[in-house]
Amino acid sequence: MIEQRVARLEDDMKEVKSSLKIIEAAVSEIKHLPKMSDYAALKADVSEMKGKLSNMPNTWTILGIVFTTWALGSGLLIWTLTNLIKK
Repeated sequence: MIEQRVARLEDDMKEVKSSLKIIEAAVSEIKHLPKMSDYAALKADVSEMKGKLSNMPNTWTILGIVFTTWALGSGLLIWTLTNLIKK
């Protein structure tokens, strides 16, 4: 009876050892994760990009600039043509 129990325990220990090898491999991969200082640098980079993106003009600003330029150009052209025709 004891021999059977010991044999089962030995078989179980083989499974435990194989499981531990898998866990050790996973833990060794975790050791290679970035440090907190790497995350701080990443956070600084993201906030810098966020600041640059917030300063970019949006669609309405670009459309306003384009239509204003067209209006001024058309007004200048009309003014020039009317003054050339009068002379």
